[in-house]
Amino acid sequence: MKIGISTLKDGYKHIHMLNGYSFPKDKTTVFKYMPMDRFVKSVDNKELVFVSPETWYDPFEQLYYGIDCSPKGYKTEEIACMCVSEKSSTNEDACWRVYAGSSSKTVRISLEQDKLLQLLDNYADSNGFEVYVGRANYKFEKKEIKKLHLPSSKHYAEFFPYDMSREHYLSLMLLKRKSFLYENEVRIFLVKETITFDNGCLKIPYDYAEGLVSNVMLSPYPPVRPKGDLAVDVRERINNLESEEIKKVLKSKVGCRIQQSQLYQICKRIERVL
Repeated sequence: MKIGISTLKDGYKHIHMLNGYSFPKDKTTVFKYMPMDRFVKSVDNKELVFVSPETWYDPFEQLYYGIDCSPKGYKTEEIACMCVSEKSSTNEDACWRVYAGSSSKTVRISLEQDKLLQLLDNYADSNGFEVYVGRANYKFEKKEIKKLHLPSSKHYAEFFPYDMSREHYLSLMLLKRKSFLYENEVRIFLVKETITFDNGCLKIPYDYAEGLVSNVMLSPYPPVRPKGDLAVDVRERINNLESEEIKKVLKSKVGCRIQQSQLYQICKRIERVL
C-alpha cells in the first residue's frame, strides 16, 4: 500500500481511489453489517447514513482525527464515513457478534457497487463533496499507531511528509490494529471543509426501492440443542415463524431477496464410520 496517493475512478467525477485500492474484480457488491432496527429506520426515512469519526467505537481509530497538520501545509478538513466489507463470509461469526452491538437482531446488506458509487458521485456533485474509497490498513500494532506522529517513528515521513496532502490525512483515517484484520474493511469518505452533522450523522437521501440493496441476510439464531431440551421443537418453530415474518416485512420495504443465515444450523450427529 503506497500512502498518500489517489486516482479518479473511471467514469466518475468525484470518486477517488486511495492508495492504489480497487474493488475486487470478482465481486459486484460490498457488504455492511448493522443492527436491523437501524437499517429499517434508514429504509423508512429513505436515507443512506454516513457518520463522523467521532462516533467510532475504537479510540485508536479516532487517534488522528482532527489533528492539526498546518505545520505540514495541510488544513484539516471534515469527513463523513461509511464502513463496508469486501467479503461476506470470512470470519462471519465474529462479524455477527461485533456489529450486533446491543441489538439482538442484525443484518448484513449487500450493496451494489455501481449504484452506490453513482449515488455518491451525484451527491458529491450537488453538495460540494469529494469521495474517497480506501481499504483499512491493518499493518500496525497499537504502539506503532500511537507513535506515527513522532519524528522518531520510522513511518513518520510516510504519513506526515513535508507537503502533506488530503490523501495522507485520509490514510490516517484508514489505520486499524492487526486484531481487526478479519473485518476486511473498506472505508468510503465524504470530504468537505465543513460538514453539518445531525447527532454525528450525515444523511444522504435515497429511496431503497431503486435497487441499491440486492440482498439482506438476517443474523443466525443461536443453535437449538436437542439433547436435554424437551421444548426443542417449540423453540425451532418460534424461530422459523419469527424469521418468516421478518422476511415478509423486509421484503415489502426493500423489495430484494431476504435470507436467514444458517451459520449455527444443527446437523444430525454422525454416529458411525463407514
